[in-house]
Amino acid sequence: MKAVGHAPRASFGKARLSPPAKKQSRSTHPHFTLVLGGGGARGLAHIGVLNVLEREGLLPQLIVGTSMGAIVGGMYAQHPDARALESKIRALIGSTAFRRIVLDAFAHDGAPDGLRTFSALYGRVKRGYGFIKSVWSPGIVEVPVLMSFLSRLLDDRPIEKTAIPFAAVSCEILTGEEVICRKGSMLKAVAASSAIPGIVSPVNIEGRFLVDGAPTSMVPVDAARRLSALPTVAVSVTRPLRADKRVLNAVDVVLRAGAIARAQLTEYNLRDARYVLRPRVEAYGWADFHSVGAIISEGERTAWEALRAIRAL
Repeated sequence: MKAVGHAPRASFGKARLSPPAKKQSRSTHPHFTLVLGGGGARGLAHIGVLNVLEREGLLPQLIVGTSMGAIVGGMYAQHPDARALESKIRALIGSTAFRRIVLDAFAHDGAPDGLRTFSALYGRVKRGYGFIKSVWSPGIVEVPVLMSFLSRLLDDRPIEKTAIPFAAVSCEILTGEEVICRKGSMLKAVAASSAIPGIVSPVNIEGRFLVDGAPTSMVPVDAARRLSALPTVAVSVTRPLRADKRVLNAVDVVLRAGAIARAQLTEYNLRDARYVLRPRVEAYGWADFHSVGAIISEGERTAWEALRAIRAL
């Protein structure tokens, strides 16, 4: 299983594993790495988890994230203030540009991590939007568009300058390598980690063409363990496989097989985490950003329930 699911890893730079700059509210606290997984809008639950951890003085010594986990994790690593982070996210979601490109375009399409993995892409093509672009370009959304969104959330400073050490995990689309970005432009590293294959064009970093880290690790526990010997607390917002999903044609069969492989790889990876938080957000779709309040609340609820276990690390 491991030989099949884990391609050779590559990384850029060295991780800083010094304590975070922000003063802790408690005199003693457990030292741990926080691993934040991908899942689109469901990843907003990470904000709720951070809200509770911060309130309780349980700040991580290292944050490792992929996709939405990289966005939220990178923001918090730069400025460890969960409430300010939430305000920025809410402002972006409420903006006209975000609503036009993300909410309106994808709200009625399936999630890109379940049975119809690429239904978001197919939906736009069926409606005639971006058909020519999807044929002649590696993505419907160009990297500058994604970077423009992320610039509203993240400072374009080196990852090495964050208050809390941080790493963004992505996948090299040509070789299948898992790539850990821990130096250089924060904006570019997070863009690479959240570039959904087929939707956003790959991001070129040092000659590598990087996409969302989900193909190699939806929740990058293995990458975190390679960077630090600290115990890992992982937050998984992936949807479980549903047996009641209908498989209507050959495309559904292929996509279902891919979903099974990703689900198996995710669970295999999570076995190495010391503790796993699983916010109950499976009812929300990939683009349900309008449910930001409910999703964050679920992250908070899950974190409150996990406090005793985290303190016992």
